[in-house]
Amino acid sequence: MPGLGLGPLVFFSLVPLFFALEEGRGFARGFVFGLVFFGIDLRWILTLSRFTPLVVAGYVLLCAYLAVYAGLFGLLVAWCRRRRGPVVAFLLFAPVVFCALEVLRILGPLGFGFSDLYLSVYRLPALIQGAAFLGPFFLSAALVCVNAALYLAWKKRRAYLIAAAGMVGLLAAFSLLPIARDGAKEAVAIVSSDVPQESRLGGALEVDLADRYLALGSEAASTHPDLIVFPETILPNYVLLDPDLLARFSRLAEEAGASVLLGTGDIQDGELYNAVALLSKTGEVVGTYDKVHPVPFGEYIPARGLLEAVGLGELFDALLPVDLTPGAGFFPIGELGTPICFETTFPGPARTLAARGATLLVTVTNDAWFEGSSELLEHFAAGVFRAVETRRYLVTSANGGISGIIDAQGRILKEETKEKVTLGEVARRTDRSVYSSWGAGLFYGLLALGGGAVLFSRRRG
Repeated sequence: MPGLGLGPLVFFSLVPLFFALEEGRGFARGFVFGLVFFGIDLRWILTLSRFTPLVVAGYVLLCAYLAVYAGLFGLLVAWCRRRRGPVVAFLLFAPVVFCALEVLRILGPLGFGFSDLYLSVYRLPALIQGAAFLGPFFLSAALVCVNAALYLAWKKRRAYLIAAAGMVGLLAAFSLLPIARDGAKEAVAIVSSDVPQESRLGGALEVDLADRYLALGSEAASTHPDLIVFPETILPNYVLLDPDLLARFSRLAEEAGASVLLGTGDIQDGELYNAVALLSKTGEVVGTYDKVHPVPFGEYIPARGLLEAVGLGELFDALLPVDLTPGAGFFPIGELGTPICFETTFPGPARTLAARGATLLVTVTNDAWFEGSSELLEHFAAGVFRAVETRRYLVTSANGGISGIIDAQGRILKEETKEKVTLGEVARRTDRSVYSSWGAGLFYGLLALGGGAVLFSRRRG
């Protein structure tokens, strides 16, 4: 997974698990696999323990919860092996179950988009173009299929090596399909910052931070870009509700002759939102977008009323006293699709924004919570797939994370971790990918066909 630098291992890293599932206790073996996997991949959560020791307990519970999905994978594959034999169980059923469980993990209030297997190949654009047709979980299924074929080649016949090579070839074949050319380019200036999260809490450095960001903005303006992008919630106060502060950013837009996109907290009718605002070249606020998918236990407490009813209200009030209110929906600001931070770990927001007319994706994030951990890389990697799925350029502006530009084929054009202004060019694209047009319907249809083939297959040795 991103952060370890061992991406090529994904093509055979599940083979030991398949050996472990040769006999009974599929759930237990899958659960142990999941506990170790998520324990390693989500180690970055422990960086939050500097704010509260409750994070350690939360990390353990989250890993255990996610490991249940791996346990179900082990249970179902072991069951299928007994009923249909190893070839059907591992080569056909395992890919179907694995990616179906990944899909289930992103649903609901506890939906979690990190640790999906497809993220491991974000540096291989030649193998990820299938996401524009069938979505990212198709890539996870293909990777499981390669692992299964290698397992069967080891256990049975070397001929299964052809199946493994064929699946890799299929992934590569998608990159040979034509893609619409980019249109006219426009210049973008991305403000990256490295403000520690501790400095952002409490508002003590509000004035200093405003001066710091506006100085970076002035540097960006001097390059005469078409768009200047600042990170998520750049200040501990509310820019849209502070006339003096808003005026300073408006003057920046006027002086630069550029649109300015910035992240800020906002209060509407007494409700708290995480928002981005777009200022026109004349300094007017032309639109806002409110985060629709807040972070569970980070920006809101799921089932807070139930927790209060069982006597845990004070504990979670201390962790997060006020819930963030979700936005009304995934709607572009003009032609800008602006998923905020956590939302880029899911395919749905970017796909919906593109389907509703976004010609460019711009995401703002604050990863300073995780101070240099592997989360930064995994979060940035998710953006690669959002770009491919929608066939849109994606611009990321981060505080304490990775800023950059990714083109419509998932190629990383710019990647920056230092506090600076990063310059680049993007294209506004109006073409629609198959995945943007049809959603995940085609992929779910393939899953159903795979499941049906297993049900009606005969046992094979």
